[in-house]
Amino acid sequence: MGAPVESPVQVKNISNVRGIAAGNIHSFAIGQDGTVWGWGANTDGTIGDGFETTRKTGSGEALDNQDRAVPVQVRELKQITKVVANFAASFALKEDGTVWGWGFISVPYTKIPARLIGWTDMTDIATGYTGNLLAVKSDGTVWTNGKNGLPAQVEGLSDIVKVAASSGSSYALKNDGTVWAWGQNYDGRLGDGTTVAKEAPTRNPFLQNVADISATSGGAVYLLKDGTVWANGTNRGGQLGIGSYEDSSIPVQVKGLTHITQISSSTTGNSVMALRGDQTLWSWGDGYVGDGTEWWRTVPVMIKSYENQILEDIDTIKVDINGKAIRFDHSPVLIFEKTMVPMRKIFEVLGATLEWEQSTSTVHAIRGQTRISLKIGDQQALVNGAPVELDAAAVILNDSTFVPVRFIAESLGTVVAWDDVTKTVKITTPSTGK
Repeated sequence: MGAPVESPVQVKNISNVRGIAAGNIHSFAIGQDGTVWGWGANTDGTIGDGFETTRKTGSGEALDNQDRAVPVQVRELKQITKVVANFAASFALKEDGTVWGWGFISVPYTKIPARLIGWTDMTDIATGYTGNLLAVKSDGTVWTNGKNGLPAQVEGLSDIVKVAASSGSSYALKNDGTVWAWGQNYDGRLGDGTTVAKEAPTRNPFLQNVADISATSGGAVYLLKDGTVWANGTNRGGQLGIGSYEDSSIPVQVKGLTHITQISSSTTGNSVMALRGDQTLWSWGDGYVGDGTEWWRTVPVMIKSYENQILEDIDTIKVDINGKAIRFDHSPVLIFEKTMVPMRKIFEVLGATLEWEQSTSTVHAIRGQTRISLKIGDQQALVNGAPVELDAAAVILNDSTFVPVRFIAESLGTVVAWDDVTKTVKITTPSTGK
């Protein structure tokens, strides 16, 4: 194995990828054509290319190194829609609903993918830290490892669309946005407010409107339909994203994240990633999260996708208008604890037209019957000719004019609220009701 890589690098010899997956120290990519490619450690035959890295008992020294530094095709797999992996085994879901497995699913190890008997008509699969396999059938039922590797139905579940697995704990997302969990409950990893294990699936009483679920080795991660992310369970790696290492037996909101569209977690570790609607990538937890350091992160950090990308942090002030994220060339700032936003963008999004009076350094905004006049550096504005005192005077920063967002929004007839967890100014126009 080479030296650790602290920032993302492009994986060689592969393109046209539509899906990715990772085990403990091996990874997979699914091509647009449904082929599967693997790389990394090949102990136990986890890559699935017919080879296996053998090691010396005790020292772990490689006797026959068959690890893969670049992707190799897993040739037995075609028309694959999903791959999942754990410490020593890997699984794939085929378009026809069959499930295939390789690695430490048998002794001796299975070095090439084999179709799992009885696992048919499946629409989703998941595996966790302890090697358990979960699957959702097309009828919405959930199945797991039974005797002799055959699937056994998990009673009490219906209309399930997604599953996730942690260390001895399992999770299922129902089509109504509720989450059901069962199994071990160390450190509250079932998220029901207790640490009592549950043999039968139990609905999480604190969650609704969930869009997706994932799991680390110590608990669950949830993406809500409003684009926020929540998590519960063990927090020894900081994977709850709350700025501390405190465990939680109920779901807590990950700091700073809004408008998230996808989440992914390490089932064999304690790290999480989230993709925002603007295609920025955020990461937190233990190990190498991808921000160029080897430090653990207890709150999300933005990961660079290209060299000159401007990085945000969770305290970067964000603005939503009617639930839609507004992106600025220059981020909003706090001046004397007042939120200031780039003038032109906020006016235009709110439907106002702008006029600039050069001789007096005054900006005029007109929306319907409302006319607002702001002079740079002046603590007073005019609204339809009437003077109004400002919380903060308009200023010029980085060649852009910044104005107090609350005054502007309220003067144009909107409602303003502040979300401290995500550092978001939420502006709502009454006609939308959002």
